[in-house]
Amino acid sequence: MFKWIFGTIAGAVLLSFFVSFSVTHLEGSKVLEGNKMVVFIDDKLDALGLGEGGNVLELEDEFLIGFECGSISAGEWEDDNYAERSTDKVIFSAGRLEGETINMWTQKWEFPYRVVTFNYLSNLKNYYVLVHDSDNSDDVLDLANNIPNNMNFQTVGSSDFNPSDFSGQAKYADKFTFVFFGSSDYTVKRIKNSFYGDVKVEIIEVKLNENTAKIYNNYGDIEDVFYLGDEMLYGLIFSGTGYTCAKDRAMERFRTITQIYNYKVQRLMGKTNDPDCLNLLNEGRRMLNTFLSVNSKSEFYNYFEKIERQNRGLREKSCSTIYWRWKKDKCM
Repeated sequence: MFKWIFGTIAGAVLLSFFVSFSVTHLEGSKVLEGNKMVVFIDDKLDALGLGEGGNVLELEDEFLIGFECGSISAGEWEDDNYAERSTDKVIFSAGRLEGETINMWTQKWEFPYRVVTFNYLSNLKNYYVLVHDSDNSDDVLDLANNIPNNMNFQTVGSSDFNPSDFSGQAKYADKFTFVFFGSSDYTVKRIKNSFYGDVKVEIIEVKLNENTAKIYNNYGDIEDVFYLGDEMLYGLIFSGTGYTCAKDRAMERFRTITQIYNYKVQRLMGKTNDPDCLNLLNEGRRMLNTFLSVNSKSEFYNYFEKIERQNRGLREKSCSTIYWRWKKDKCM
């Protein structure tokens, strides 16, 4: 009798152990899968970010991937298989993308020298509509022509714009971003009322001649922002309310690169005996010093133009230049 009771207890303990081990092993596999996914995506962004252009990240299964400020995550944060990894990349996206594919576009941001690669990410459930009017249609269409077709965007003239035309797409969408170039009479609430279901809607009003914009989130709250160059404007379009954090990360990189160029100019000054070159380099050094500490949009553009002119002046005098401009002159 005692042997039978002992055997039953021992068997139950062993069974409990193996069940517990199996559950732990299963949960551990899920966590490992999530970690492998975020490492895979981070590595892919590294590889594809070496060049410029559109691409597609193919995932082996359907995942929920998050691109929050400075991190890449897989799954819901409350799930057992949630994984997160910090990243130093500048990523402009809708935040959380679900599916088996992620559409990607990369561009180098130069202001005026090359600073960092911008990563624009989207999927088939995020839609971007660029609305132009007769005054800016050429500029907006030029902007649109640079965007790869896989980024799920379209353009429409303001006179033809009707949000109900997009109600069919809205049934299957996670988010709709309407970018009006100029002011708009439409509100987030008015557009949402044109759709069936509760699709997320954001509105961006861009003033091209001022390099500024207003972002209206899904609840109609407003944020005033500015952008530096077309590359950052694209970031605004593809990130919406997530724009400011990504922009701030880009500005951190900008200040680091500017400091490096400042050191470079100081070293160049010690290697020339030409008084014209020395004076031009010294003036460039002072400009870079000031460029490091500016904060307003007008100051950024002001010193951008000054440093460009100074760099051209150095090249015309056959002096060592502050930087090379890769896109326009290949070696400027």
